[in-house]
Amino acid sequence: MVVVIAMLAASALHPSGWQAGIDLRCLDSFFYPSVRVDGEFSYRFSEVRVTIPLRYTHSNTHELDFAETGLIVSVYPFDGLGFYAGVSMLRIGYAWGLEAPADPLILFSEAMIGWTFEFPYFFVEPRISVTDIFSSEKGRLEAIREAMPQYSPIRISLIVGCAF
Repeated sequence: MVVVIAMLAASALHPSGWQAGIDLRCLDSFFYPSVRVDGEFSYRFSEVRVTIPLRYTHSNTHELDFAETGLIVSVYPFDGLGFYAGVSMLRIGYAWGLEAPADPLILFSEAMIGWTFEFPYFFVEPRISVTDIFSSEKGRLEAIREAMPQYSPIRISLIVGCAF
């Protein structure tokens, strides 16, 4: 709640930097036995972007669902070139269903690099993410990865969205 209030206050001070996007890589759900939907909302200050991802995965072959969100901070180190590096400050997931782990609340981490191509009113962003590099949740995340093939430790994404 504090982050949302800070983002709203900052938007009054700077030109609009709000972005909303979806991951086109989720279209691979047609070829896997599970469905994954990725979306994100972010606000970009000049060289810093704060992102709130929203992800949901449903396994068609296992009795398991997994939803996750968090807070990701990305930095654009080279002014105007679009390259960025980011890390999750908070990443939380919740699994439910008959095959969910005994403790369904999972805290983990994510690091990413990517490139942002901005156009008037929309953007395209190829990204490489590495999940769970600093966490001790490997056992519970492995159970989720077995049921949901798209949930790999290394993921290549193509985020497209609108900027307003």
